[in-house]
Formats: sequence, structure tokens, C-alpha cells
Amino acid sequence: MLCGLGDDCAVVRLDSPILVTTDVLVEGVHFRRGWGTPRQLGRKVFAVNASDIAAMGGRPFYALIDLRAPLKFPLRDLENIYRGFRGAAARHGVVLVGGNTSRAPQLSVAATLLGRARGGYVTRDQCRTGDDLYVTGSLGLAAMGMLALRAGRKADAAVRRFLEPPSRVGLAQTLVRTGLLGGMIDVSDGLLSDLDHLCTASRVGAVVEAARIPLAQAYRQARGRDIRLALTGGEDYELLFSARPTFSRLVARLSSTFRCPVTRIGRIAAPRQGIRLLAPDGRHLPLPVGGHDHFRVGGRRRPTHKKPQ
Repeated sequence: MLCGLGDDCAVVRLDSPILVTTDVLVEGVHFRRGWGTPRQLGRKVFAVNASDIAAMGGRPFYALIDLRAPLKFPLRDLENIYRGFRGAAARHGVVLVGGNTSRAPQLSVAATLLGRARGGYVTRDQCRTGDDLYVTGSLGLAAMGMLALRAGRKADAAVRRFLEPPSRVGLAQTLVRTGLLGGMIDVSDGLLSDLDHLCTASRVGAVVEAARIPLAQAYRQARGRDIRLALTGGEDYELLFSARPTFSRLVARLSSTFRCPVTRIGRIAAPRQGIRLLAPDGRHLPLPVGGHDHFRVGGRRRPTHKKPQ
């Protein structure tokens, strides 16, 4: 960085392909005032952007933040959002090079991250028929936390998972270095919805084995065998990717190194098969309605993977 905070622009020198992403959390859309602390909100806006960089096999290195708040929003809370973001960035070795603060009708926090993919970047269109399908971590707990917050509950594992998403940046880079990955995406809108994006980009179908969906203990205790929220809830910020069959030899080592489960949940199939959900006995299960979409009524949709023409 040649010139950072304090001038009208940051000045940086870039010498390789750069990953660039931006995302925003808006009050009343992504969160409500009082759901978490201002610092947690700052950390989360960093995390959701870093997740996009991770999903393409990169590591973020520069960040910008845009804070917008109503006139009477407490200045201390605004400062703590900034501190939360900057602290999360620092823990990932990311330099905050600029940003903006302005008045607005409602609170929103946006960020832009720049990243590098030293081992080569991964896109959504690289899945191949015959690949295995994997997901990191567990699914559904964050969505369960959001439901708990809406109901007024603020102190359990699910709420913490919603407020503070995991970082899979290091794991993502190691996955890329194996040379066995196909396509990859982060699970932000719900497993089935994001799998639909992956399949559409790669022009393939997929088979998901319901019994293999990884669930946290707190999720199982609350919902038993009901996996609908794990399939459609979103807010997980885990990695969903396909990999060549030989990748299975590395799963235990990766899970141990990063203290993060890496679970095979199905396989990539021929495009004409679309997305199928299978019961343990091989029966086809109906795909549950869900998956976040800002521009659908109610913010929910059914996965709509189409067969390529």
C-alpha cells in the first residue's frame, strides 16, 4: 500500500489477479437493532465478505468499509461497529485502506474486500459429473439462531453462530492446493439454493443424501431429524464444493488440521437429472421450499435448477 487512510483515496500497487467482492448488511433486512453488539455486527460484515473471497480460493488483504446510520444513532455504537470490523480484518492480516460514513434512514454496513488467490482461483463452473459433493462445518444452526432472535431469545449456541459466522479462508486455500477441486461456492442463501447456483454454472445435476447433511449437536437437540432448515435456512457461510473421488483420502487430515468437519453429502450427476434429494433407502424426497432471495415475495424461493438446452 502506497497511501492509506487519511487521503481522498487509498493508493495500492497490484501485481497479480485480484479477487474483489462487496456485500452489505442492512437493518430490517439482515438484522435488527439489539440482536447483537455493534462489534459483532462489524465482525460479521467482515466475515460475510471474507467468505466470498474464500469461496474462490483466495485470502483477503485490503478492505474498505461504508457505514450509514440515522441521525440519532449513537456515535459510540458506530465507532464500535468500525472497531469490530477492523479487529476482524486485523486477525486475518487485512489492512483497512479506506471507507465512508454518512447519514441514512436506516443503519447499514457495507464492505469491499480485495483478495489474492496464490494457488489459482476457483469458480462455480468447474463441477464435473462423477465428482463428489462436500460441505464444511455444519448447516442450519445459524438459521435456527436467527429464528431464536426473532422470538426474543439471545443466549444460545445457535444465536452465537448467526451473529459470528466461521472463517474458512485457510481451509479454502488448502482445498485449492490439493488440485482436486471442481467448483466451489459459499453457503449463504441456503444449501439447496447455493447448490442450484453451482449446478447451473457448471451445467450439471446433483444428488444430495439427506442422511449425510452435517448437523450441529444443538441443532439435533432442537429439531431432531428435521433437516429442512439445514437445507434452506442460509447464513451458514460454509463452503460447498465438488472434488474428484480421490479427494476422499484427504478428508480426515483436513478436518483434523482445521478442526472443521468436511463431509461428503452427495455427488455431481448428469445435467438431465437436476437436483435430487435422497432418503437413506434411496427414495426421492421432495425439495423443500426455501433459499434466500431478496426480490421474491417473502424473501424465499424454491431451487429452480434448469436443464441446459
